[in-house]
Formats: sequence, C-alpha cells, structure tokens
Amino acid sequence: MEIVAASALLFAGLALVAVAVLVRSGRTHDDGADAKTSLELLQAQVAELSRATTASVGELRGELERALTTAEERMGTQAGATQRALTDLARQLGDLSARSERIGELAREVGSLHDLLKVPQPRGGFGELLLERLLADTLPAESFALQHTFRDGLRVDAIVRSGGRIVPIDAKFPLEPFQALLTATTDDERRSRRRAFLQQVKRHVDAVGRYVKPDEGTVDVAMLYMPAEQIYYHAFVIHEEGDDMRAYCADRKVVPASPNTLVAYLQLVALGLRGLAIEQRSRELHDQIRRAALDLTTFRDLYDQLGKHVENASKKFTESLRALDRATDAVETLGQTQLAAPAQGTLALDAGSGEPPTNGGTYPRPRVVER
Repeated sequence: MEIVAASALLFAGLALVAVAVLVRSGRTHDDGADAKTSLELLQAQVAELSRATTASVGELRGELERALTTAEERMGTQAGATQRALTDLARQLGDLSARSERIGELAREVGSLHDLLKVPQPRGGFGELLLERLLADTLPAESFALQHTFRDGLRVDAIVRSGGRIVPIDAKFPLEPFQALLTATTDDERRSRRRAFLQQVKRHVDAVGRYVKPDEGTVDVAMLYMPAEQIYYHAFVIHEEGDDMRAYCADRKVVPASPNTLVAYLQLVALGLRGLAIEQRSRELHDQIRRAALDLTTFRDLYDQLGKHVENASKKFTESLRALDRATDAVETLGQTQLAAPAQGTLALDAGSGEPPTNGGTYPRPRVVER
C-alpha cells in the first residue's frame, strides 16, 4: 500500500509540473484565446493522466493483493510443514530418549551380569545353562540327559547318547585367570599370568578326564566345553613356551570344545542318530517283509490245499451226478417194465412147483415151518 501511495503522489507531482509549465508558456503569448485553448487542452490531459494513474494504481493494487495472498498461502503452507517437521522431530527425540534409557538399562544389566559372573558358582551355572540350550537346540530330547550321575557318585553336566554309548560333556568357565591374563601390561607379567591360566585349564582337564568310564557305557573320551570362544582360543589354539594343551588333553582322553566346535560335533551326532534311526527302521521293515513273505507262503499252501479239495469235490460231484443219472435211468426202466407186465388175477400158480394149477383148483395153503 505504501508503494501505491508513492506512485499516486509521483503522478500528481508530474501533473502539477506540467500545469505550471503550460501556464508559464501561456503567459508569453499575447493571444488570450490561445491561452484558453491551451488551458483546456492541459485540463483534458491532466484528466486523462488522472484516469490512467487511477487505472494503473488499481492494477498495481490488484497485483499487490494477489501477491500478498500468494505469500500468505505460502507462509501458511510453510508454517504447516514446519509444524509437522517440529512434531516429527519431537517424536524422534522422544524415541531417542526412550532408547537411551533402554541402553542405560542394558548397560546396567550387563554390568550386573559381569558382577554375577565374578562369583564361581553362578558362573558355572551360567555355563551349564548355555550347554543345556545348545543341546536342546541341536539334538532330540531323548538323545541327551543333564546331570548324569555315575555309580561312584561323580556327576557330569550332560551326556549325549550315540550308538548305545554315552558321551560325557562338562562345562568349565575359567574367567578370572583369563581376565587377569588380558590385563597384563608387560611381557613378564603376561607370561606369568598365562602360566596361571593354563594351570587352571589343566585342573579342569583333569577333572573332566575322570568321567571317562567305559565300564559304565561311556566312550573312550569326555568333552570339556568352554562357553567363550576367546577363552577356548587362548587355551587350546595359541601355543607359547612349549605348552601344548591339546597333547595334554589327548593324554587325559579329553576333547576340548568351544560353542562353534561343539555345535559341529552335535550336528555330526544328530546325523549319526538319524542314520541309526533309518537303520533301525530298515531292520524293522525287513522283518515285516520277511513275516509277510512267510504269511504269503502259508497262504499259498492253504490255497493249494483248497484247490485240491475243490478238485476232489468236483470229481465227487461228477461221480454223484453220473450215479444219479444211472439211478434215474434204472427207475425209468423199472417203471416201463411194470407197465408192460400182465395182471396178477389171470395167473394160476402151483403151490408145490410154483407153476399155476392146470385143473382150475385153488392154491394150497402155505406150510408153516416151526422153529
């Protein structure tokens, strides 16, 4: 609006200047009529200039109003987008704060777990729990057992049944000497702490070696399970100062295992169990086929006997039919013979000779023989 007012003032000033110039020029002419004509012409030009100025100001005002409306719409849209962005930012900040709190809780839980694992007994229970979950996730429930007790009272953490034998598995977690080894700052201190760490591992190997009891159905080896890959690596993979822990384990009939190697072993056992199950099923199927073959042989014998009986019955039926035909023919022949014989009243038989009397007499009375 200030621009419109300034434009109007500018056009008005230009009009006054033009009027002053025309008036001044009119004074120099002696002819009054020409001055009057010039004044009228000036007035007409001023009026035309005023109308043009008014139209221009109107157009300028419309364009300015449209520009202001567009600017207001853009500002409203931008304000809405800004508000939505701020809302999303606030929500994300809230989520980030919640996640930060959760991370803090997890850190406290990890710290609590670390403190818990410092105590030997809970640390051993944690290793047994990891071993139990590993067995449950890899093998069928009937192929392993937990806390198996031998006849002398020794108790192993778990056993795996394979091929009619059992494989003892015991979990050990030498965390404290391993942490001491990691915190060593000098070479001498590291060597000293490594020797202490390996001595602890050897004690665990000796303890696990006592579970090898072939007279109670175990295989010739027992497995030492370490739930941490890093501990297993430093104990049985790294060889320093002539310490060969694998040779030491072989002398005690102990097989060391980490989570990865134990999973591979259990998968191999699972494959073996499936092979044994297939073999057992094949044996049962073979027995069933053999019994079916025997039943089929018995049925064939019975079927042959039945065929013989049917054949004999057919022969008897044929013979009976022929006998019936002969009897029928005999009966028919007898009937025809009776129809052709003379009447009994015309016959005269002699009582003594069996011939009929010739003199027209009667038959004599038959004699009765007394006994």
